[in-house]
Amino acid sequence: MPITPLHALSLMFLYFRDRRLFDPLALAVSSSFIDLEVAYYMLIMEPLNHRLLHSFTLALTVYPILTTLGVYIAERLFTGKLQSIYNKLGLKTSHVQYPILTIYFCSLIGGFTHIFFDMFTHKDMPYVLYPVIYGNPFYLGTAVIVVELAVILLALYSCLVWLKTAKHKNN
Repeated sequence: MPITPLHALSLMFLYFRDRRLFDPLALAVSSSFIDLEVAYYMLIMEPLNHRLLHSFTLALTVYPILTTLGVYIAERLFTGKLQSIYNKLGLKTSHVQYPILTIYFCSLIGGFTHIFFDMFTHKDMPYVLYPVIYGNPFYLGTAVIVVELAVILLALYSCLVWLKTAKHKNN
């Protein structure tokens, strides 16, 4: 199972490819906040911790709308703070406030990719195709290492592009 920070990091190369089209905050939030559901169910000690939020139904409908609203508000209320954080991270963005449609687009990508990666690696993810199918027909068993390796490679690629970009901007 890809750990939550890898979900976000695996998408960051998109931001470095086109900074106008991809919002780094929306990509990071939308690809990782879905796991708040897992954290909640783990805290209350429920054995099934990937539930309705880990379904394409919610990840492509309600979740991107909520994520979009949250990111849109955060970018407008904390522009200066976010710019400072981006600068410290070496993102050196020209702007922090993205249009709402850009945020929504990134939220769709983040939610979709999170479910897409998880559906191959979690046997107990019965709502992946809810309400059409109960159960996870995509689970790969011992072959999950392929998906985990792909996520790790995407994250490493994002880090390499990030370092190259930061190095290039410092020169």
